[in-house]
Amino acid sequence: MSGSSGGSIGGGFAPEPTCEKILIRTQLASPRAEVIDELSVGDILDVVFTVPTGPLTAQTYDGDIAGAILISDPASLIKCINEGFDFKAKVLAITGGDCQVSIYCAGR
Repeated sequence: MSGSSGGSIGGGFAPEPTCEKILIRTQLASPRAEVIDELSVGDILDVVFTVPTGPLTAQTYDGDIAGAILISDPASLIKCINEGFDFKAKVLAITGGDCQVSIYCAGR
């Protein structure tokens, strides 16, 4: 009689994504109208973490803050930034003063 050991039974937790695979779609919080007005769909913003107490922000190449990045679990993204990974925010849509972005890893 032969049997099989079957698969392992996990605790129901999904593995944390590696830094290179992080992809977050969100809307910028507290968007700055004077910066958003100058953006176009497809523009790329820098994702910046101002340590130790500052928020994650999306900034233009010139350093102008377009808005804050508020996500449900910022710890993973902050950890990756602190490890030297570079993140960008691609502008997906601009509706009035709102700006939707896709945050992705641009390398190390």
